[in-house]
Amino acid sequence: MPRVKREKYPEKAPWDLGPLSEHKNQENWRLVRGSEIVIFARKGEDNHFFIMQRDDKEPIEILAFQARLTYQQLLDKGFKLEV
Repeated sequence: MPRVKREKYPEKAPWDLGPLSEHKNQENWRLVRGSEIVIFARKGEDNHFFIMQRDDKEPIEILAFQARLTYQQLLDKGFKLEV
């Protein structure tokens, strides 16, 4: 029987309460790796949706759990939160 790859459970994102909570109220959060940039922003007052934009590509709307998972995957790939 093939093994199913399990995703690593995301650590606390900067928009959550927790170790990075001093960044919770920022307008957006930028992850940088070299010249690559990924920006996360809340969609208005709705905490269930985020806008994510990679480099100069069109922004996309994603659910909060997708934002958290993508944030963790980017950290695992070497991206750093720009503060």
